[in-house]
Amino acid sequence: MRGLSGWLARRRVRRLTVGTAPADVLLQSAAVLRHFGARVLRYDMDDGTLEARLAAGARLRLAAVEETDGTRVTLETAGADWHGVARTLASELAREGVA
Repeated sequence: MRGLSGWLARRRVRRLTVGTAPADVLLQSAAVLRHFGARVLRYDMDDGTLEARLAAGARLRLAAVEETDGTRVTLETAGADWHGVARTLASELAREGVA
């Protein structure tokens, strides 16, 4: 049982590059997260970061940094993401014309 709790609590990181400004990435991410019942705890437009608590209790951190080839987005979840919110958010950012 100890191994299972360690596996559930591990951090997961996803990285992708999209073609819009960090501010647009943050705005769209907040909308998608709220749709999934997440509570946005911190939204910092200046730093390009967002932090949310998912419905299952996991914490999600998003960082959007502008680079020459687009905006680099890093999604990090700490805890179990039972509903696949991080995976869905990454797909939405890539699909919605943001990529």
